[in-house]
Amino acid sequence: MKKRIMHLAAVAFWLLVPALVHSQMPTKQLMMRVHVPFPFVAGGAHLPAGDYLVYHPGDPYLVVIETADGRARGMEYIHPSPRDPRGSSTKLVFNKYGEQYFLSQIWTEPDREVHRCFKSRMEKELIARIPKPELVGVAANR
Repeated sequence: MKKRIMHLAAVAFWLLVPALVHSQMPTKQLMMRVHVPFPFVAGGAHLPAGDYLVYHPGDPYLVVIETADGRARGMEYIHPSPRDPRGSSTKLVFNKYGEQYFLSQIWTEPDREVHRCFKSRMEKELIARIPKPELVGVAANR
């Protein structure tokens, strides 16, 4: 009888814990859907060209950029930015060095913010050789 009670308690524990943990997890705050037509680097992760979801995972200083199928993901820490009184379109802005692209800014139209991404070590090394990158914008899907 004692074994049976312990077994039922263990089963109840394993059924309830995932539900409790999931209820405590922050929700994703989707910022945009975007098609990026070239491979790029975000947060040190090399990501392929394709369709992406860009969202806050609950931390306002962290942005996740993830392929629509969930197979590739980069996490980018961002600088807080003041609101841009001129307004802005919803888009991603990349720094291009030769044929390499690095996520540089995330513009969000509803709140008129420009979120600036921290530069990776690899991008800093390229800046030493190519100080002025080309800026490339990719508009979000509507």
